[in-house]
Amino acid sequence: MISNQVRLQLDELNEQYHSTFEKEEIVFGDGCITSPLVIVGEAPGKDEVAQGKPFVGSAGKNLQEFMNTIGLTRDAVYITNTIKYRLGRINEKTKRLINRPATKNDIINNQPWLHKEIILLCPKIIVTLGNVPLKAVTNDYNASIGEMHGILHTCRISEAEYKLFPLYHPASIIYNRALKEVYNQDMLRLKEIFAALETDNQTVTKIWNKLQ
Repeated sequence: MISNQVRLQLDELNEQYHSTFEKEEIVFGDGCITSPLVIVGEAPGKDEVAQGKPFVGSAGKNLQEFMNTIGLTRDAVYITNTIKYRLGRINEKTKRLINRPATKNDIINNQPWLHKEIILLCPKIIVTLGNVPLKAVTNDYNASIGEMHGILHTCRISEAEYKLFPLYHPASIIYNRALKEVYNQDMLRLKEIFAALETDNQTVTKIWNKLQ
């Protein structure tokens, strides 16, 4: 079966990634590898490292809440990160390891792995969460989630073209509650698009044109 072949290829890719970044706390993608929708975040945090799955911390709870509103479950999609290991630094006051933002070098070093992962999964729509995956997927380091969120775009990875739907990172809602309504509206647009995928390509094209 094709899904078995993809699983084997993903496992091989993950082994290569682990060998390359063997000193890091790594969390690989999780979910349905045949899903038409792939969600890409930034990097795992301490909760993700502890449980070995992406988006299980506070940001993950927000993501699940929004997914519930449009009838999506985790096992119906594939969730991964641009950077598969925790980005950490030592807090000078507490001397504890805390998360740090991704740098351009972090993105560049991990971009080939993400692109290979997406090529293997071959999704109909890539949903990026925040600026980091948006830059990595589009290969545009000037791309801004503020300008691109909630709108259907296209991106090219290798020889293939994909539909791209950028969202704010779920963690942004934690720090800016005003974004919650924006996020809700964007998720409703995504629901319409995702529902169309389960009908026919003509409907997808109609929605695509409406959202331009």
